[in-house]
Amino acid sequence: MELILERENFLKGLQLLDPIVSAHTSVPITPDVLITTEGKDKCVLTGTDIETALSVQIKCKLSTAGEICIPAKKLYSAVKELDEEEIKIKTQDEKTPIAQLFCGKTKHTFIGEPAKNHPGMPKYDEKQYKTSQVTVPTELLLEAFTRTVFATSKEETRYYLNGVYVTIQKDVIKFVATDGRRLAYVIKEISTSKAVCSGIIPTKSVERVIHILEKTSSDSCKFALLPEHFVFEIDDICFVSRLVQGEFPAYEQVIPKISNNLSVSVKKLAKGLKQTSWVTGEKGYGVKLYISSGGIKLSSTVESIGIAEVEIDANYSGKDVEVKFEPSYILEMLSVIDENSDVIIGINEPASPWTFQPANDKSYLYILMPMKL
Repeated sequence: MELILERENFLKGLQLLDPIVSAHTSVPITPDVLITTEGKDKCVLTGTDIETALSVQIKCKLSTAGEICIPAKKLYSAVKELDEEEIKIKTQDEKTPIAQLFCGKTKHTFIGEPAKNHPGMPKYDEKQYKTSQVTVPTELLLEAFTRTVFATSKEETRYYLNGVYVTIQKDVIKFVATDGRRLAYVIKEISTSKAVCSGIIPTKSVERVIHILEKTSSDSCKFALLPEHFVFEIDDICFVSRLVQGEFPAYEQVIPKISNNLSVSVKKLAKGLKQTSWVTGEKGYGVKLYISSGGIKLSSTVESIGIAEVEIDANYSGKDVEVKFEPSYILEMLSVIDENSDVIIGINEPASPWTFQPANDKSYLYILMPMKL
């Protein structure tokens, strides 16, 4: 194999692969990047941790076709320090997995592995993929994943909550995440599609898609939910992940009916929670919210540490109520909505779930169980 490519494009591809090849697995070959030539002017970089896989297609000047596996971390470290824009990669025959990299006056030699040893991209039904595929705006998917992924469970015993549940019903798509105490829910309309499918995308995979979406300038992307895989495509990038196999809870049954609301500034509520949560320090203590027509009084008390009290303005005309929340659960939600807007809090009994929703965006709903007073 012999090819010439631009350093910037090569480096971007290696950066996207880095989180995947860095994962710890029991398969020795997974820390490698598989480099394969394709057609007359392309090469493909592929990395996997067995649970997920990513391929990045890069334009190049191809002299001789071929393929090889090179330790990804070592290659990334070397390319990152190069100064010239043009990189030449040359390998010997397939029985001798050695790759030489030339850039200006720099020459690196990598001891690799035969390409046949690499797992490559997972296999899935292409016909099924095409019928299940939907095209959505990049901004929509990035926002939906960002607003839900933080609410997924970290408990291994409740594996079916360790991801974002996505369901597509033709022109409506829903994203849901819960850890049992809170639930984040996004519902969006999309261009008419024929897809009717659902699946639980692992938290780690959602975070990797967010990483990709944040680095792209493309306006739209494609993805599909298959029986065992989530397949995502944007630009010259393809990401495949295994789905969490399990039944997601009937989330719509826990959405409470709210008859009274209050409106408060996102900035003011976040500031108030931060000003009072220093006392609690760790999870388990919580911050009390005393809500009245005069606004919200936030307070936290720990006998061995101290007391914090803050009052903030809010629009409310209902009866006085006191409730207690884990502050980080509210702060995480506030961090993914517009800080210059108001949040509408759905008032409920102190032992029943409350709702939080951006005043200017009805497509997002956050449900949180209070703590015991």
